[in-house]
Amino acid sequence: MRLTTSISVALLAVVSVTGAPTRRQVSQTNLSADVVLIAGGNVPNAGFPTALSESTINDIQVANFLENLESAFFQAAVTNITTWGTTGFPDDTLDIIRRVAAQEQVHVATFEDILTHFKAAVIPPCQYRFPVTDTASFLKLAQVITSVGIGAVINLAATTSIIDPALIQNLASTVTNEARQDAFFRQAALGLVPNPTPQDTQISAIWALNLALPFVVPNSCALFPEVPIFPAMTVVAPTGNSTGDNGTITFSTMAAVSGNMSIAWINQANLPVFTPVTRSRTAGQLTTSIPPGLGGMAFAALVNQTTAKDVTALTTMTLAGPATVQIS
Repeated sequence: MRLTTSISVALLAVVSVTGAPTRRQVSQTNLSADVVLIAGGNVPNAGFPTALSESTINDIQVANFLENLESAFFQAAVTNITTWGTTGFPDDTLDIIRRVAAQEQVHVATFEDILTHFKAAVIPPCQYRFPVTDTASFLKLAQVITSVGIGAVINLAATTSIIDPALIQNLASTVTNEARQDAFFRQAALGLVPNPTPQDTQISAIWALNLALPFVVPNSCALFPEVPIFPAMTVVAPTGNSTGDNGTITFSTMAAVSGNMSIAWINQANLPVFTPVTRSRTAGQLTTSIPPGLGGMAFAALVNQTTAKDVTALTTMTLAGPATVQIS
């Protein structure tokens, strides 16, 4: 079975449940008392709206998919960091990771609760592989994965604020929690300021899923959203914890490159910025300039048009990527 997520919203079907919006306890009872205690709370118990659009249900299934990945990543980390140790990092690093792992379980259960209430398919976990070998590499990847999750939840909030505004409190309270987690990873893993920009960056569900794919074992998902899959694009140079907001940057991709190409940049709540690319003598490598004024985590994609005004439009013209770029 495959799920569908759309780039734009046209005529909206509505999924409804008759009767008063009382909370079902299915997911809550599946969370142990220890998880709830460590997380600092349980699944919200304020009830549900009387109906949700089909578009929002699809987007929540995407969020469920992404939260499954985050949950698996942090639960594995608790075991591994116990072995690796936290020398060189804050003394409470393992305790914080335990709390994050528990909170991600609550986030998964929260989205499962919504889907179950509206009789929609709950997304089971896939099998995952994460390229981490020690505490340092784990914390660095944690910051990337969390930034992707933040961008995806901002996108979900942006669409539901118009279609299904009753979910906004739930989503807003989730994204602020993810942002606090991200602040710790930035400071502990990268030695960067925890709050680099006044806004975080929205990305589309399709971009988020493409960024998650490298961590998913092929053919291990019982359900997978049916979305366009783009050729990957990664940063080759500069290396290090951040690139700065000037100079040049080189990407690598297996995408076919011909004609006039640009890198589209999304950062904070700003319009996309486009920079022309130069093909390197090394096959598959593209060099461009880093636009001034970017900060924190930016997202970049290869495109052959420069007309997009937001990440939704950019998604429709993406040829490769997106790539995560830690600017500052």
